[in-house]
Amino acid sequence: MHLLEHLRDLGYPVIRMVQSIGNPVLDLVAMAATFLGTEAFFLIFIPVYYWCVDKRHGVRLAMVFLFSVYLNSFFKELFKVPRPDPSLVRVLWASSGGGYSFPSGHAQNAVVFWGWLGRRMPWRRRPGILAGVVLAISLSRIYLGLHFLHDVLGGWFLGGALLAILVMVDRRVSREPKGWEGKVVPWLGILLPLPLMELSTTKVQAMVSGAIMGFCAGYMIETRYVHFSPGGSRREHLSKLLLGGALGGIMGLFLKRAFPIGLQWDFITHAILGCWVSLGLPFLYNKISWAKGASRA
Repeated sequence: MHLLEHLRDLGYPVIRMVQSIGNPVLDLVAMAATFLGTEAFFLIFIPVYYWCVDKRHGVRLAMVFLFSVYLNSFFKELFKVPRPDPSLVRVLWASSGGGYSFPSGHAQNAVVFWGWLGRRMPWRRRPGILAGVVLAISLSRIYLGLHFLHDVLGGWFLGGALLAILVMVDRRVSREPKGWEGKVVPWLGILLPLPLMELSTTKVQAMVSGAIMGFCAGYMIETRYVHFSPGGSRREHLSKLLLGGALGGIMGLFLKRAFPIGLQWDFITHAILGCWVSLGLPFLYNKISWAKGASRA
C-alpha cells in the first residue's frame, strides 16, 4: 500500500502533463474514447453482437467481459486506492469513474474485450486498430483526470494476464470432442456465478454474477429448443434491436422498482436480464417471424 501511495504522488505530475495540451476538441475526443470503455457501451455491443452477428461467440464474449468486470471490482475493493483529487487536477465526466482507482477498469476491460474480439474476423486482420482503441481508451482516463498512470498500467497487466488465461482455456476446450464444448462452456457460466455471488461484497459483483448465470442458462435453453439465427437483413436486425432494447429497458425499470434493495436481488434482476438477451428476445423474435410467415401463407 505504501508503494501505491508513493505512485499516487508521482502520478499527479503525469496527469498535469497530459492535461497541459487540453482543449475543448480534445475534451470531446477523450470523452468519446472513454465511452468505448464504459460498461454501458459493452452492454449495448454484446446484445447487438449476439442477436445480429454470432451467438456462439457472443456468449463467450459476454462471459469473458463480465468476468473481467467482476475481477476488476474485486481488486479495487482489495486495494481501495482513491481516485485523483479533483482539487489537484482537472476532472471531466466524473460519473464515468465511480469507485476506487486501482486498477483501471476501463483499461483492463478494454484489453480483455477488444483482445477477445480480435480473435475473430474481420477484427483479426486489424490488430493495429484494436490496439489503438485500447490505447485511446486508456489514455483518455488519464486525460480526464480519473486515473493515474499506474492505474492504467495495472489494468493492462491484469487484463493481459486474464486474456491470456481465457484464450488458453478456450483453445483447450475447443480441442475436445464435438458437442462437449457446447456443454461445458454454458454449464461453467451457470455454476461459476454461485461461488462468485457468495464472495460478492459490492453491487457490481452481484450484478455481474447474475448476468453471467442468466445469459448462459438462457443460451443453453435457446440452443436446444429455440434455434434462433442471428442472420438476416438490415431491416430484420433493426427490428431485433428496437424490440430487444425497448422491452429489455422496460423490464429493467420494472424489476428495479419491484424488487427490494439487496445484493441477492441485484443478482436475480440481472440474471433475468441476461436471460432476456440470450433467450427472451430470440424466442419472441422467432415467434413473431413465424406468425408473419404464416399470415403471408
